[in-house]
Amino acid sequence: MDSISKTPYYKKWLAEQESLDLFREQEEKRASILAHQKWEYLETLAQERWARQQKLLLEEEVKRKEQEALIKKEWEKEQEKDRLEKEAKEMEEKKKRLQYERIMEEMESFIDGTGAKPVALNTSTESNPGKEPCQFFSKVGACRFKDSCSRNHIRPAISHIILLPGFYTHLSLDVGTQGEYDTDINLEFDHNERYRDFEEFFDDITPELEKYGRISQIRVCSNTEPHLRGNVYVAYQSERSAAAAYKALNGRYYASRMISVEFVNLLSWKAAACGLQFRGKCPKGSKCNFLHVFKNPRGKYSFYETPAHSSKRLSTTPDRDWRWTPSPEREPSGGRTSNRRQDDWECDSRDENGKTDRRNSSRRSARSRSKERQSERSRLSERRSAHA
Repeated sequence: MDSISKTPYYKKWLAEQESLDLFREQEEKRASILAHQKWEYLETLAQERWARQQKLLLEEEVKRKEQEALIKKEWEKEQEKDRLEKEAKEMEEKKKRLQYERIMEEMESFIDGTGAKPVALNTSTESNPGKEPCQFFSKVGACRFKDSCSRNHIRPAISHIILLPGFYTHLSLDVGTQGEYDTDINLEFDHNERYRDFEEFFDDITPELEKYGRISQIRVCSNTEPHLRGNVYVAYQSERSAAAAYKALNGRYYASRMISVEFVNLLSWKAAACGLQFRGKCPKGSKCNFLHVFKNPRGKYSFYETPAHSSKRLSTTPDRDWRWTPSPEREPSGGRTSNRRQDDWECDSRDENGKTDRRNSSRRSARSRSKERQSERSRLSERRSAHA
């Protein structure tokens, strides 16, 4: 072994191994240095990226807090605004309520004749202030477009004329709402029969309307257009009487239907009525936008008559007593007696003086006529189904 280690070849191999070990150590050291440098570089990049992210997060946090503070401030501002608006609205409502109560007290005094007309009633309301007045509304107190009309509807706060929209009802007036198979609906009605029904209605409402003052005109529309259908116009000789009727009738019920009352100012009855109706020459018929009216029985309260106020109240049959009610429900028939007429116009009964006259015994009662109308409706429904 000693002899081998002393040979030149072995010595050369040892020198090569030492050289290789030195080279390996140098390479490992160099690789370690390079790896460390690379790590330092990457760490620096990571630190810088983290610092940037932290800066962005901090900026976003600041912005978020500023936004939250701004939102909170806006919310508090809106809450304060809503609170002030609510308080202002409540104060306005309270003011209007007190003003309304004061006006109603003045109205009571005005109706009773112990006070003057309230100043607040000298004003009018307008649907489109500044616009040109609607000619049809000015003439007939109603418009097919209602408040959506592009022109101005001027409504008085008080007038000597009251309007009861759609007060009179009859199936023959509803032809505008029928389907395409009901074009011959008028053939189902006899004009004399319809006029008898109108007479019954007229004689039923006249005594009640007379209770509030002297009447100069009563006009009942026979138009089929929705804004004129069944409208009843009542012209009193004084605004005080019209105000009393408005206060007493508005919101009450007739034939289980709520009564609505409005004050209207008409240019003139001549301008409101269709001049061609009674001559049978109106080209539009019942669809005319001027008033087509029934002829009042016995010419009472017609256009050219101003009769004296009648204190005598026409009688109504027990079958018609149910029509005047303070609510939509009918009073049970067992709750009425034949020797006493219940006046259901008011919640508290009104005393009636004098005897009441019986109507013509040949006139059919309202209840039997209602049954006939129901059967007519049934026939029309069957015809509709058959056509369908």
